[in-house]
Amino acid sequence: MITSKQKKFLRGLAHSLDPYIIIGKNGLSDSALNSISKSLTDHELIKIKVKVGVKNELGPKIEKMTNSTIVGSIGKILILYKKNENKEESKISLP
Repeated sequence: MITSKQKKFLRGLAHSLDPYIIIGKNGLSDSALNSISKSLTDHELIKIKVKVGVKNELGPKIEKMTNSTIVGSIGKILILYKKNENKEESKISLP
């Protein structure tokens, strides 16, 4: 479980990131979900840009399907974090 202090730290790291995935009018497809999973495995912390109005619906779905955690959302952007299971390959060290 991620604490609020850790979420704040991760949001700060995500500030300079550009969205890796953009989900448009076609919604959450299998290929988009695979891209999200791969990006989380490679980077641990990613931003996703979604269509206006569906962020609140898609966020929990993506979080559940990828076993990740939403650490923030601003406007049309979701910030997701998934800790790398291999500690040696982990790029982010949480406080």
